[in-house]
Amino acid sequence: MDKAAGPKRDDFRDALSGVLAETPRMPMGGDGNGLWLDGLKVLDLTNVIAGPTIGSTLVRFGAQVTLVQPVRPSVDPWNAVVFGLHAQRGKKSVLLDLRSVQGQEALWRMVARANVITTNGTDQQRDALGLSEARLKELNPRLIMVQLDAWGGPRRGPKSDHLGYDDLAQAATGVMTRFGGGPETPEEHAHFGTIDALTGHCACVALGAALERLRVTSKGGVARASLAAAGEMIQAQFMYDFEGRPAFDEPSGREVRGWGPFYRCYAAADGWMFFAAPTEREAALKRVTDLSDLVGKDDTELEAALAERFAQKPVTDWMHVFAAGSVGITPLGSLHDTRDAGLQFESDGRIDISKATFRAVRHDQHPMGKWVDLVAPNAVRPEKASITIPGPAPKYGQDTREILARLGYTNEEIGHMIENGAAAESWSDKFLPE
Repeated sequence: MDKAAGPKRDDFRDALSGVLAETPRMPMGGDGNGLWLDGLKVLDLTNVIAGPTIGSTLVRFGAQVTLVQPVRPSVDPWNAVVFGLHAQRGKKSVLLDLRSVQGQEALWRMVARANVITTNGTDQQRDALGLSEARLKELNPRLIMVQLDAWGGPRRGPKSDHLGYDDLAQAATGVMTRFGGGPETPEEHAHFGTIDALTGHCACVALGAALERLRVTSKGGVARASLAAAGEMIQAQFMYDFEGRPAFDEPSGREVRGWGPFYRCYAAADGWMFFAAPTEREAALKRVTDLSDLVGKDDTELEAALAERFAQKPVTDWMHVFAAGSVGITPLGSLHDTRDAGLQFESDGRIDISKATFRAVRHDQHPMGKWVDLVAPNAVRPEKASITIPGPAPKYGQDTREILARLGYTNEEIGHMIENGAAAESWSDKFLPE
């Protein structure tokens, strides 16, 4: 593949050495009681997956999130509900027609009370709601808008106002080409979330930077993330040219098992394992009697020979013989096995999320009347604060009356808004669209 020119020098390059030389800052606050984002009021205007992931992530750190959805679904309600089982956790839900005068009035009452607004859409869509950066700054200079879109960034480009979704970003950033093995056989990678969920988490990081800016300067503003940027980020290691770099011919495609003989999947006698010896390489083979005679073979021969030898013994045997060095051998399991190994039941009582990077919770007391397995929020465990498992995703509209009353509307005014379609209390009688 032809190499492309490296990135152009930007305005931040000269300042980089100074930033890297700064003394690491100590974390602020937190005494083990409370949550990082206690008291933060978030107005969530997002939909589908990437945008809602922002709010559901903030909730686990203490934020109070109010979700605004239209009085009738704007996308497939099955997707909105099923995706929402995870992405809408811990939120309050109100249904408003933002095209109506009363819906707009309610929106602006909520904006006036919010610290953060989250939205997924282009600048044009944002401004159509009246949420321009200039207007928000005028209303509240400390207000932060977290904006997530497909192609946005710090500079305008030819696709800045184009709509886009996870699969389109995969296609545009090369994920489909890499996963499929080439431009002739592109294939979507992990539909429903390769880039979506990651972009939502990137937006949370952007908000973290904006909150620090607010603390230092008392200025709000816009914090951004985009699907395209996330798609590029997960492929960053493949995208940089430098002196001495070999050809851009990294392994790709669904059948790829690794990166050469010392970093790849092999089938052992009782199952698959990943063998990693990228630094020791042949020195690791010399220590193992059954493999020492393979030292000196070229990579192609060695890969085939290792595949044959590894297939003769179970995974635990290979883990034992390589235990003395820095070689890594990990049995390959399934998503179901990984879930079951860390599964806890909601009905058993308090869920322990203080240990391990991964846990799953079977929410067998969910208000929808069925159980659902969801990933527990323990991937980030602060030393000086707590985290919480968000409550179940709300049935869309279940909090409409409560939220409008909190905004100062009387029962009579709320009833009138529901009667004329400016607000609603549900999309359907049932929780799930059955």
